[in-house]
Amino acid sequence: MPLGTGGGDARAKAEPVSITIATGRVGGLYHPIGGALCRLVNENTAEHGITCTVEITDGSATNLEELRDDDVDLALVLSDWHYNAFKGSDQFTEAGPFSTLRSIFALYVEYVSIAARSDQKINSFDDLEGKRVYMGTPGSIGREAIDMLLQHHGWAPDAVTDIAEYKAANGAKALCNNEFDAGVAVMGHPSPIFREATASCDVALLPLDRALIQQITSDRPYYVESVIPGGTYRGNDRDIPGLGVVATLVTTAGADPELIGMVTRVFFDNLERLREASSIFSTLSAAEMTRAGLTAPLHQGAATYFAEVGLK
Repeated sequence: MPLGTGGGDARAKAEPVSITIATGRVGGLYHPIGGALCRLVNENTAEHGITCTVEITDGSATNLEELRDDDVDLALVLSDWHYNAFKGSDQFTEAGPFSTLRSIFALYVEYVSIAARSDQKINSFDDLEGKRVYMGTPGSIGREAIDMLLQHHGWAPDAVTDIAEYKAANGAKALCNNEFDAGVAVMGHPSPIFREATASCDVALLPLDRALIQQITSDRPYYVESVIPGGTYRGNDRDIPGLGVVATLVTTAGADPELIGMVTRVFFDNLERLREASSIFSTLSAAEMTRAGLTAPLHQGAATYFAEVGLK
């Protein structure tokens, strides 16, 4: 059920409160991330009287729709969807601005990652001209990102050969099988797919020009500067500067500040524990988690917690 409105200590509520987080598909990152957050909440249910459950969904678009309809309480949403929903832009032009959308905190970076076969002598984005490139599915953030990069380079859409699909079981096998010369994906690192690719054949992750990165993040605030640390994958010893989008946790303005404050506190009180379990939580500092990719205003409950602990 949706989070109650109004104040009051959540622990003093007469009836138990259940909150639901809209996540993503099984096998993706959102589902286990939401599960980890719910487990932290549920560890102390006896104290605060709140239980947390995870809803499996198709991802950001569905999550925003369900949040807007008050079908869920919290949602995991990529920062580009977060931005467009709050502004009522792009795919949300018809629906209009989601003016009651509120940010809680950012969780981690998903990197715009471009991998290329080393035998094709592709060392930078400029070297992709004339190559076969898997650009992602239409409407995906990967497709949007590489289309944007082509435009920033002043290239026509046919400057690269667009490979729309592949025969192999996954992108790593397709790249190593020479179905294309380079491919783009947006994901957290380290990634099993990239580990498979770099272990199976010689693959290089491509850096982006820092001036271009700064221009794009200035024009499109849902992107952030990112670095894939050198040594993350075989054959890629140097840091790879690039772009990323941010996985964000959101709610609505009407959610109870006590409950949102509790969820925020539970996450940050256990951040080191989460980082020990997965390096995905180390892609942003605690301070960056209060602002990175957060277009909608902070919810009052989160803002109060950040002020109390000196993160804001």
